[in-house]
Amino acid sequence: MLGAIALDRVSFGLFLVVAFSLGLAGTLTAIGLLFVGARSVSERLHLGGRLGRLSPLAVRVAQVAPVGSALVITMVGLLITLKAFSEAGIGL
Repeated sequence: MLGAIALDRVSFGLFLVVAFSLGLAGTLTAIGLLFVGARSVSERLHLGGRLGRLSPLAVRVAQVAPVGSALVITMVGLLITLKAFSEAGIGL
């Protein structure tokens, strides 16, 4: 987008941003649908009973891991943002 602005082609830059966003949304939707389909296939083939054979600690880690990783990514993003603000001279 910044390159398009520098070349005085703002509409082309907006088009590229919209096209990228639509492509990303379509890709993420397709991956989600594939996972949902794979789950129903695994349930039909009786492959979904593996968690019952794991230790309780492993089951708990598997349940908490998505939230933990999301918190780590959020904290890293916050730290990067705060560092950028401090380097730009913007105090919070």
